[in-house]
Amino acid sequence: MRNALASAGTFLWLVVPALAADGERWPQWRGPDGSGRTAATDVVTEWGPEQNVLWRASLPEAGNSTPVVWGDRVFLTQPLSENDQRALLCLDRTTGAELWRRAVTYDKPEATHKTNPYASASPAVDGERVVAWFGSAGLVCWDLEGKELWRRDLGEQRHMWGYGSSPILHGNNCILNFGPGEREFLIAVDKSTGETVWQVDALDDEAERAHSGPENDGNSKDFDKDGDRANRLRGAWSTPIVITVDGRDELIVTLPRRVSAFDPATGEQLWTCGGLGPLAYASPMASEDGIVVALGGYGGACLAVRAGGEGDVTETRRLWHQPRGVGYLGTGAVADGAVYVCDMGGVLRCLDVQTGKELWKSRVAGGGTWSSVTQTADGRMFLLTKSGTTAVFRANREEYEPIAANDLDESTNASVVAAGDALFLRTDDALWAVGAPAEGAADGE
Repeated sequence: MRNALASAGTFLWLVVPALAADGERWPQWRGPDGSGRTAATDVVTEWGPEQNVLWRASLPEAGNSTPVVWGDRVFLTQPLSENDQRALLCLDRTTGAELWRRAVTYDKPEATHKTNPYASASPAVDGERVVAWFGSAGLVCWDLEGKELWRRDLGEQRHMWGYGSSPILHGNNCILNFGPGEREFLIAVDKSTGETVWQVDALDDEAERAHSGPENDGNSKDFDKDGDRANRLRGAWSTPIVITVDGRDELIVTLPRRVSAFDPATGEQLWTCGGLGPLAYASPMASEDGIVVALGGYGGACLAVRAGGEGDVTETRRLWHQPRGVGYLGTGAVADGAVYVCDMGGVLRCLDVQTGKELWKSRVAGGGTWSSVTQTADGRMFLLTKSGTTAVFRANREEYEPIAANDLDESTNASVVAAGDALFLRTDDALWAVGAPAEGAADGE
């Protein structure tokens, strides 16, 4: 095995941003268009510590982010707690060797949950620059050789569970859902300079609660709480997506008690739909016919809304609403009018996009998970569980169709990345690249 160097009509069309034609890239959290889908095909479906391993790069400590892939490079955010640093690592895509690392030092106390290490947000890359958000330590941009291009101090991010939203690159902007806590805002900065283009501040409690009542709270029971938001069971850790509806770009964000759409160029709010719970972990999911599915955390409400509206569309475009959810942390993938998503307890569910009806459910190998579902263009889906086992299954509305269960014997809270003919899996101990070995080569050689 190669061991890297230690370290609003009745019918509406939705068009998502084009996937990389060859499926070679994974430029941001949830892939080319934020959906978890990739144009990659024919990746391996079976692997293990000594099977179909291209390389394994040891990591300094546990982290929850997923890598991004561009050209011959892989980028990964990484906490370096001993030195009070949050780092970006650049690895060689072919060998896993570390090419460079750049770190930001932040030595002030920063709250987080023990299962959510610092540097939990995934980076974003566009071939010229790579951007990473490190919470209170700032938003930083480097070129692909590691030269710092700009740095923004966005102020303190403070919540007892830390942060998790990842930056995305769209057009000339880098967009970030900053929060949760007392300071929450959606911000776009110029990706070339880091200068603010627009900013939308969070609603106060009264305005937020006007969108969704206590019946949607699930287990958080936050509706009547009025203390510091940093210590409450509310907030958003989700990453926005951009979809195109009838020729209009819409930046979709799941937020406490609602899902909203904004103009990604100006920050103008286009529409909002109420009825979510106060905890928004999962990123929004969009179907090809323009339906956005938003899932609540900790038993909070879930809903679906038809995109493309104006103003408050709760009564006019919301398709279904479930006041009590099962508790989702990871984000699902949409295929053939169904959402495939796993709850925190390790039960995979297939939900009809139009109605929210549960079509089937099945417990996956490996137990509980916080991870999101990744889908390749040939209909295969990949779900990494906390134990390090990846469940591979086929998208099928009728029944759970398992293909394989692959165990790396290392715990994780990250998700599978598919780029080209390889899969990249981050565990608490290492970053793995798995794929079919070159003809004539033994595994890991």
